[in-house]
Amino acid sequence: MANDLAPALAIDGGTPARLEAWPAPPVATPAGDPDPVRALEAEVAAGLGLTADAVIALASEGEARRIALRTAIAGRREVVLPALCATPWTETAQAAGLTIVAAEVDADTAAISARGISAVATSETAVVVAAYPFGHPPVLETILPVIRERTCMLIEECTEAVGASYRGEPAGSIGGAAVFALGAGHLLRGGLEPGSDGGALLVLRDPVLAAQARGEATAMSEAVARVTLAEWRGREEALWARRELAWELTFNLRGMRGVASMPHGRWIRHAYDRYVFRLRGMLWKHTFEETLAALRAEGLPVEAAVGPPLATAASIAEDQTQAASRLPTEMVALPLHAGLTSRDMDQAAAALRKVERWAL
Repeated sequence: MANDLAPALAIDGGTPARLEAWPAPPVATPAGDPDPVRALEAEVAAGLGLTADAVIALASEGEARRIALRTAIAGRREVVLPALCATPWTETAQAAGLTIVAAEVDADTAAISARGISAVATSETAVVVAAYPFGHPPVLETILPVIRERTCMLIEECTEAVGASYRGEPAGSIGGAAVFALGAGHLLRGGLEPGSDGGALLVLRDPVLAAQARGEATAMSEAVARVTLAEWRGREEALWARRELAWELTFNLRGMRGVASMPHGRWIRHAYDRYVFRLRGMLWKHTFEETLAALRAEGLPVEAAVGPPLATAASIAEDQTQAASRLPTEMVALPLHAGLTSRDMDQAAAALRKVERWAL
C-alpha cells in the first residue's frame, strides 16, 4: 500500500528527487597517431590477446555483422539468436538468407542460455550469436559445450561488453567472430551521434577471412578512429569508475522489496554499459510505462533495458513463464559512465525508493 506520509511524486506535483540534468559522459581527446585506424586495430587485438590482424576497424556496424555471419558453417541455413538483445542481427541474418531461430535467455542476466540453445539448435544451425547484455557475459562454460556438440559457430555481440570477461577470457576473444559496434552511450562511442552507424570493430579469428574482410570492406574514418583509440586507451579508468558507481548504487538499493539489482557470478567481469535493475512484478502495482514515467519525472533518464522479444518460436511468443516474455516489462536501465559521481548514485537510489513506496 502506498504511504500517505511519503513525499508526493513529481508526476503528481511533488518535488523531484533530482533537479539537475543527468551529466553527459566525458569527451575523449582524439589520439594523434599518424595512422589511427591501424593503431586502433593493433591495440584492440593486443587487449584481446589476439594477433594484430584479427581486428578490422570498419566504417559500418551493419557491414561488420554481415561479414561476421560469413563465418557460419557452409551449407546450413539457420542462425540462433537470443530472444532478447539481438535486434540488430535480425535484418543482417535475413539479408543473408538465413532462417532466424530465437533461443530463450537467462532469467537473471537476459543473456542467451545453454538451455535455450539446446532447445532450438538443429543439424541445420550454422551459427549462434551470443550477446553480452548491458556488459554481462553469458555463462560460456555451459554454452560452449552445446555449441561444440552441435558443431556450429559462435559469434559474440560485444557492443556493450568492452572490458567484460568470463573466467579471464576477454569478451570478443572466444568465438569465431565478434562485433563491437560504436555508438552513443557505450564505452567506445567514437564521437558518434545517437542512432548513427559510424563504425565497428570486427574480430575474425580466421586469418584468411580477416584478410578478405580487410580488402573488401570500407575502413573506419580516421576521425572516428582517433576518438575510439583514445577511448580504448582510457578504458580501464572508465571501467573502474563504472564499476565503483554500480557497486555503490547496488549497495544503496539493498533492503528494497520491489526492486532487485542484477546479480552476477564470481567468474565474470561486468562492463556495466548500463546499470540495470529489475522490478519485482508480483509486488509492483503499477504498469511498466507508468513506472518509467514516474522515474523520469524524478530526474532519472531511465529506459526499458530490453525491447520486445524476438518471438519466432510460438513458445517464446505465448508462454508468459518464459524469461524473454517477462523481462521486457521488468528490467529498467540507467545510463552509467565515468562522468557520474557518488552523489548521482545517492539521488538515483532516493528516487527509486520514492517511486517504490508509490508502487507497492
